[in-house]
Amino acid sequence: MGCKVTIDSASMMNKGLEVIEAKWLFGLKPEQIKVVIHPESIIHSLVQFEDGSMKAQMGLPDMRLPIQYALTYPNRFKSDLPRFNFADYTKLTFEEPDLETFRSLALAYEALKVGGNMPCILNAANEIVVHSFLKDRIRFTEIPDIIEKMMQKISFIPNPTYDDYVKTDHETRKLTHELAG
Repeated sequence: MGCKVTIDSASMMNKGLEVIEAKWLFGLKPEQIKVVIHPESIIHSLVQFEDGSMKAQMGLPDMRLPIQYALTYPNRFKSDLPRFNFADYTKLTFEEPDLETFRSLALAYEALKVGGNMPCILNAANEIVVHSFLKDRIRFTEIPDIIEKMMQKISFIPNPTYDDYVKTDHETRKLTHELAG
């Protein structure tokens, strides 16, 4: 997965960034997007429609097939990857995420709800703090603390232009680096 993605997964920031992506990719409201913990990692995504029915993308806990499909969409190419067998997974479990323990996910939801340039602040701060953690400059538990400080410190712009995003990203990275080393 790579170091950055591994840390984002451990902090659940990866899910927070996916929540923000889903809003923009599918035109959803923040309250329409929910994260559910699924320890078996068989269901990769799930959509519930207006009538209450659901469709899931399911498969083995292996990203090679989803990546192949993303690269070949809308076609489906033959694959020699192992096949899913329901008999091997007789129980699928789900739970709500603990937003106190995984504050990065809570911060991502907050950034999404606030809107404007807040998701940009969140992303830029996260990239710097993860880098700082990987260089042993901060503790893992400091990651959400520093991101939250940046969300409070950087000027909020409700309707940012492209130039505002560029300036926000630059300022956030600079101040986060000063704070996190």
